[in-house]
Amino acid sequence: MENFNPNASYAERLKCASESRREHLQACFSGPFYALTSMMGPMNDGPDWPSNAAWLAFGHGDTAGIISDGLSDPWTNTKLSSNGLGLEVFVNSPDVAFLEDNPMAIADTWLFPMIAEISHTLAMYPRLCDKLRAGNLLSLRFNIEHIKDGRGLVGVLLHIPPKMRSLPMAQGEVSLVAATLLTTEELRWLVGKGDSGRAQLHHLLNKVGVGQLSLARRDSVLPSVVEAS
Repeated sequence: MENFNPNASYAERLKCASESRREHLQACFSGPFYALTSMMGPMNDGPDWPSNAAWLAFGHGDTAGIISDGLSDPWTNTKLSSNGLGLEVFVNSPDVAFLEDNPMAIADTWLFPMIAEISHTLAMYPRLCDKLRAGNLLSLRFNIEHIKDGRGLVGVLLHIPPKMRSLPMAQGEVSLVAATLLTTEELRWLVGKGDSGRAQLHHLLNKVGVGQLSLARRDSVLPSVVEAS
């Protein structure tokens, strides 16, 4: 892999970033990867990404996943960061079967509208990307018909798994951010608790082995003493 050249044409810089990203993602996930373009997404008129909105579908062991593919692309303006927003976000779940003979079927599951909503939100608010790259935990709420709670809301915790803290890609270091689906109880409990609440919930998710996985149906990790607080 040649070094990233910020003075090269945009097409060359984009190609170098894409190839470097695929190479490093292969080391984190078993792959292979299958491209899901913005034409398959629920928000074709969403915010501008550094290049184009796109995602990659993959199977990883007994799980299926989708990761954004372009939030870390170089900006067309060479005066801006060569690694775009400096991160990519992924969702990984054992609840969805990855079909090797029909990998695009994953776009019809709840994984895709969830990751598309999160990706577009991060593209719209770069300051959130800055917080995540700095190691902060963030929680988001949105509406997805497939898995919404009684109020029509879905919640996720965004965090950087320890083993994926930074990838030394050609265009600069890029963080991989996991989106972990929260239960209705966890989402309600987080209201008003800020950084300390997110840190406590993150600790409990790791303690019981949920970690970076998103499970459409699971028990809350909150012990009764916490739920009552």
